[in-house]
Amino acid sequence: MSEAFRVAVPASSANLGPGFDAIGLALDLWVRATVQPALHFAVSFKAGKYVPTNVGFENEIVRGLDRILHGERPDVSILIENDIPLGKGLGASAAGAVLGIAIGAELAAERPPLEALARHATELEGHPDNALPALLGGIIVAAQVDAAAPSYLRFEPPVGLSAVVVMPHIVLPTAAARALLPAQFDRRDTVFNIQRAALLAAALASGQTHVLRVASGDRIHQPYRAPLVPGFEEMLGFEFPGLLAIALSGAGPSVLALVDRGGPAIGDAMRAAFAREGIESDVFELGITGRGATVTSLGEELPRSSAS
Repeated sequence: MSEAFRVAVPASSANLGPGFDAIGLALDLWVRATVQPALHFAVSFKAGKYVPTNVGFENEIVRGLDRILHGERPDVSILIENDIPLGKGLGASAAGAVLGIAIGAELAAERPPLEALARHATELEGHPDNALPALLGGIIVAAQVDAAAPSYLRFEPPVGLSAVVVMPHIVLPTAAARALLPAQFDRRDTVFNIQRAALLAAALASGQTHVLRVASGDRIHQPYRAPLVPGFEEMLGFEFPGLLAIALSGAGPSVLALVDRGGPAIGDAMRAAFAREGIESDVFELGITGRGATVTSLGEELPRSSAS
């Protein structure tokens, strides 16, 4: 390595209701890394609100790096500044893996093609709905094809669409949330979700967001996870000007609202619903970003988080 560089990777929200393990979008909330030549390999974190308290996030980054460089650790220092809440359904593990992949791609003797990067990201994450928005930005509809690279379509976010994310101060590990799901589903519930997942993908691709309230309905995962996110059931019944859809962000516990106006009032109402359950929460008003993993030289500007 001869020159320092910087990398930024966005957070993401997956499922969006019925798009279980298939639909996700990139959020304007970022993890950034500065990579410089060093005497030996080292990873460190800049002080901040979302500095990891264990090695899990660092391990995701190193796993991504190792996947591209085949376990060879380069003589670099990696300083990370993280704005993505960890373990809150905002794709932090996917962002970490993609950050490592992006760093590895810059350091590799021959840069891997995009198809390979997408495959690595999906394999490390286990499914494409967070991994591909983190890598590519925008909105992703994807399918895994056995051991092959994922098949996906990426498109830009509809004009005027943004997100309000309310993050409760509770813990809901993704593995535990996934374990709540039944092994089999009723045929009617399966048809319900197929209809809405198809409508959700079409609405987001076409920009016809007026159908998102219907399109975000789900009977496959949210009913089983809702009891562990007190206040979410109340939020599903909200009616506010500008509110287009409400869903768990990924497996939760954060809740995502898609809006075209009225974000502050909607965020306040969501926070109040958590408060009625005795739960404190933080509100993020976020853009849906078309930028995925971004690499710049040391002097160039990286994307900054839009959270308010």
